[in-house]
Amino acid sequence: MKIFAGVDIGGTTTKVGALGDEFDSVSFATPRNKDALTESIVEALKKLGRGRKFAGVGVGCPGAVDLGGKVDNMPNLGIEDLDIGERLRSALNVPVAVTNDANVAALGESKRWDLSDLVMLTLGTGVGGGIVIGGKIYEGHNGKAAELGHMIIEAGGRKCACGMNGCLEAYASASALIASTVRAMERHADSLMWELCPNIDAVDGKVAFEAEKLGDKAAREVTEEYINYLGIGILNICNIFRPEAIIIGGGISEQGENLLARVRRFCLKFDYGYKNAPRPQILKAKLGPLAGLYGAIEMIKYKVEDNNERP
Repeated sequence: MKIFAGVDIGGTTTKVGALGDEFDSVSFATPRNKDALTESIVEALKKLGRGRKFAGVGVGCPGAVDLGGKVDNMPNLGIEDLDIGERLRSALNVPVAVTNDANVAALGESKRWDLSDLVMLTLGTGVGGGIVIGGKIYEGHNGKAAELGHMIIEAGGRKCACGMNGCLEAYASASALIASTVRAMERHADSLMWELCPNIDAVDGKVAFEAEKLGDKAAREVTEEYINYLGIGILNICNIFRPEAIIIGGGISEQGENLLARVRRFCLKFDYGYKNAPRPQILKAKLGPLAGLYGAIEMIKYKVEDNNERP
């Protein structure tokens, strides 16, 4: 049986998986260095392979990735000009396909939901965007499309890690939510957010949502602002792509309907872009943190078995 491997490089954690007669995976903290990152991935793959040669390796990587597997810039990792595709091909001597991490997550979810047209947003350290049209990943010219987290939603707004101002990522990522929560806690010493998280350095994306459930007004302001900005980004996606569904993944998606129902209400208030517009479903990712791995494996299987560059 052929064994295919997938790699999902995240801003905080990198996951590596192998699928043959069964699925197995490992994860590790993502190194902030080209050589250390490559070496860690190769070591994990060899561990999972247990001496067997992979039929191919698919990689989902943050940042803009060209069709050959070179990453120009991973803003949240501080890594530039990394030819991860060539490095892995040289180290493992197997076919390697590389694309943006949200692209492979979107592909994984499209297979899981059995939808041929969808857009996925991953709300994590940054905001990733993945587009599947007609069952195929849409990557644009030289693989550089689908950077949905870097659409401008507020001209001259908050500074983004990419260097621009006002990007969706600066408002709708988990990092942005955490920063907003910290600012609110600093302004409101009596907020219940302090009871949930006495150490301000330990604030995560759950604190404001959990405090809001307890009736905390300051927390409610944080979550309402967050949902409004996320909603604006989703309205833009509706108007540009009008997909069957918009899939929400990443850590913030674990809020489930407490997040999604409110985003749907926001979109409904603006007619999902215009009056009588078709309404894409707004759904929580089914595959959770494994979406990228499954999608990366689907991508490389398609390349090897069907002799195509991308599904």
